[in-house]
Amino acid sequence: MYEIKNEMTTELDHIFMVLRDLPEGEPFEEEMLNHNVVPGILPMQTVRFGEGKMRRYSIDGCASLEETLRGRKLSGTEFRRILASLFAGIAESKKYLLREESFVLRPDCIFLRTDTGEVELVYCPEYEKVLTVQMRELSDWLLAYLDSQDAQAVYSGYAFHVMSHEEGSSIQRMLTAVSREPDRPSQQQIYQLPGDSSEYVVTSVAEEGTYSTQSPRKKGLRGLLSFFSGISVLIVLIGALLWAIG
Repeated sequence: MYEIKNEMTTELDHIFMVLRDLPEGEPFEEEMLNHNVVPGILPMQTVRFGEGKMRRYSIDGCASLEETLRGRKLSGTEFRRILASLFAGIAESKKYLLREESFVLRPDCIFLRTDTGEVELVYCPEYEKVLTVQMRELSDWLLAYLDSQDAQAVYSGYAFHVMSHEEGSSIQRMLTAVSREPDRPSQQQIYQLPGDSSEYVVTSVAEEGTYSTQSPRKKGLRGLLSFFSGISVLIVLIGALLWAIG
């Protein structure tokens, strides 16, 4: 597997992401992508110099996912849109006989168009890393960027995380898990967002690939105070009802 060490360069007011020291060889995808634009994949050009080879990708009007999320959190709506666009790009690539394991799904190699938010992916024929493994690593990274105050972000983020770690999962099942509400919740699992003391319940229907979250559970003294507060309100309501009847 080719080790990705990307760098950014500027040439005549154009910005490129560059991969250097590529292994020799001429995979069929290289020739095809050098002369065609595939939806959802960054425009690519292979350059040979001496005995070496490098590849550059045009990223004009784009920002990496890593750069986009620096210092901010992901809403549920944005999370769903990014994943849907990412999955659509991979699915579309099958029409061009491209291989899933040659997409580079690292946060610094996933790009978002600044005008539309659409995902543009890096395709490197020499990369060859199993797609499901990349999905798991991406889901682990994304957890720290979920907005814990946005229930949909928690639901979608952990749905993707749980499904990407299940054996035999597929892109379609992952997308289904993120986009659908469950019909029949089953076994509960407790999750916590990084740096957040609240607990969230993610329920799974594995055969359908659907997930949901329940409301955050209050913990410790706050939870105890909430419990007694609820009892107090109930006692007052019962007293008022008895007074009205009497």
